[in-house]
Amino acid sequence: MGEFWVELLESFDESPELFEELFDESPELFEESPEVFEEPDCELELAPLLLVVWVFPCPEAQAARDASTRTPHKKIANPERLRRTDIRSSHRHVGERTEEAAPGPSGSCRGPERHYDARMPLLGLTLTPAGEERLAARPPQLALSDVQTRDVEPGRPVRLLDARGRTRAAGVADPENELLRLWSHGDESRAPDAAFLRGKLAAALELRRTLGLADGESAYRLVNGEGDGLSGLAADVYGPFAVVTALSRGLLGHARLLAQWALELLPATGLPLRGAVLKARLKASGNAPERSKDDVVGETPPDKLVVRESRVPYEVHLRGGINVGLFTDMREHRAGLGRFVRGKRVLNTFAYTGALSVAAARAGAAVITSVDLAAGPLAWARANFALSGLDPAAHRWEISDVFRFLEAERARRAAYDVVILDPPTVSGARAALWAQKRDYPELIAAACALLPDEGGHLWISSNTHRGPSVLKQVDAGLALARREAQLLELGGLPPDYPTPLNWPAARYLEVCQLRVGGPLPD
Repeated sequence: MGEFWVELLESFDESPELFEELFDESPELFEESPEVFEEPDCELELAPLLLVVWVFPCPEAQAARDASTRTPHKKIANPERLRRTDIRSSHRHVGERTEEAAPGPSGSCRGPERHYDARMPLLGLTLTPAGEERLAARPPQLALSDVQTRDVEPGRPVRLLDARGRTRAAGVADPENELLRLWSHGDESRAPDAAFLRGKLAAALELRRTLGLADGESAYRLVNGEGDGLSGLAADVYGPFAVVTALSRGLLGHARLLAQWALELLPATGLPLRGAVLKARLKASGNAPERSKDDVVGETPPDKLVVRESRVPYEVHLRGGINVGLFTDMREHRAGLGRFVRGKRVLNTFAYTGALSVAAARAGAAVITSVDLAAGPLAWARANFALSGLDPAAHRWEISDVFRFLEAERARRAAYDVVILDPPTVSGARAALWAQKRDYPELIAAACALLPDEGGHLWISSNTHRGPSVLKQVDAGLALARREAQLLELGGLPPDYPTPLNWPAARYLEVCQLRVGGPLPD
């Protein structure tokens, strides 16, 4: 654990003897335990007045602390002074960013860094009445507008207080996304320190072991934000390396600490994790995609790494961008694709690195046409074919804007038995700006035009985080195409992407399988 102390506010600075009296009156406030963050003695009503700070000491500092003893304090001369002193308006910040060295989970001291794993103040924020009402549902996040003070430093550990000064939740501030990330609630509220993150990580790893994913060579989601109690953070494992992603710059310090614990915990359980890439996922703007910056903890991964998914090899590139070449949230859907493609002519639009094309080819598709606007991903896709012992030359590869390709194929009366639509949410790369929310019905209609008159199969994915449900998009697209269809299957995230039952916004992925009939009569 860390060292704990309480620094009172300006009124106590002016009256040091009051601090001594408080220690004798309520020594539990100074205990070196997460319980100091729980509601203090309600008679003293000090919850809104305290700022609790913890540090992660180096082994030498820990030994010195353990060897020390606390000096006895005198008894309270006048306990009523604690209740008479009005210090509610004298809040101030202490223990801001520090250059002190902070240890990693192994106990070794690292050099100076500008993030909150060195000294992290737990700042009390009072909820608005509307915020208290919303917090009753125990959400994984709240808007900054739900607290009375919105000027909070990014990544700052916070606790949320009700009107009576009681702690209702604890977490970290994410003003870049205008959010408070809530990692614990109610009586279970505690500081998001190293021990807290380790406990969350251990529970997450146990689930992935139960699912049979943690085998040292596979790709899977180890920590899924809200679903694993760490809103704003994600960790993906790719064989002996991991990628830990923070959804803003301010959360990078917490992401680093999570990566450090992963590098200790996984090897201790027999999993050969050697390094972790840290990524800050920067917010998208308009039609511009999200961007990232990355750093490495531990060993640097190779530029190209081969990992496995259900024994199928894929090449991934863990550094340099948000997307590494393999979307682990699509694992179950790649595995299920074979039911619909054996012996069929398959068109894979927005093919990217060809993971769905590989799945179709391994399942026995007759011929696969993979289309993407960029030549680089298609070259990567061919490499993935070769890893599976598949001949890329036996299939078709088209570098093209997808809409233009569909129009050209319709003009030459081409037909496909199966069309896969797996577009990005937004893109500024194509000839005309693409936005899934606006343009998906038109895309579905264009795909239907390439299915045989007797009917065919559509495989459609949708990120519902920024748009309507996939079935609404399908309804609109089929209406434009004047086709009818049967819904064969509707799926979502795999089990290594758990989500809170009360937070449907976390369930962003929808994939549907449609049997499309012939054209409707005029």
